[in-house]
Amino acid sequence: MSVLIVADVKNGEVKKSSLEAAQYGAKVAAAIGGEAVALTLNATNGEVLGTVGVNKVLNVTDASISASDPQKVVAAVVAAANQVGAKVVVFAHDSTGKAVAPRLSAKSGAGLVTNVTSLPDTSNGFVVSKNVFSGKAHAQVN
Repeated sequence: MSVLIVADVKNGEVKKSSLEAAQYGAKVAAAIGGEAVALTLNATNGEVLGTVGVNKVLNVTDASISASDPQKVVAAVVAAANQVGAKVVVFAHDSTGKAVAPRLSAKSGAGLVTNVTSLPDTSNGFVVSKNVFSGKAHAQVN
């Protein structure tokens, strides 16, 4: 099972928040015995994702696809997830992640957990922690 990390790109460069998401995604992939695959859109430095544990980078080079058009990004993510057999998709908590993740969830019929603060506990399914009530409490989501 692969973990797909959607790396946000600005002016051809992978954003720092995406490096953090990629590192998390690589740890999730290791925990479930899968491969960490990153998807970038028009990146010139996608190889930097390898420094945080990503095994493979898929770079879409199509000027008509950008973070400003979430529907096109969702289509690219669906195609990449199908190509690599991803069961988990990780986004950074940024404007692209906030715009694309809910649309991807609705289109694929999959669950969505935002603001995850832990690696998954796979001893009894797939359980993650997230902040709730403005960070005053934590919830376990499976």
